[in-house]
Amino acid sequence: MTTKQQIDSFYRFATEQLSNGISEKSVDELYDQWRFETSTPEDMAENVAAIQASIDDMNDGETGRDAGEVIRELREDLNLPTSE
Repeated sequence: MTTKQQIDSFYRFATEQLSNGISEKSVDELYDQWRFETSTPEDMAENVAAIQASIDDMNDGETGRDAGEVIRELREDLNLPTSE
């Protein structure tokens, strides 16, 4: 599906959701719902595999990096002020 087709599809979906009196949702919530509802079996399989890989990493003791450390590095890399 081309980018234009995706935008048109999302626009139709969001408009329909709002026209049907569906509870007020943010654009992000509508987009997440649209992505879920339009995902292919391949997309779902890829997502499941990524989640399983993360679970396997955690079970193997991999706990990732401290969020504060990552944020400090990003601020430094992007020349942003520190939040101190």
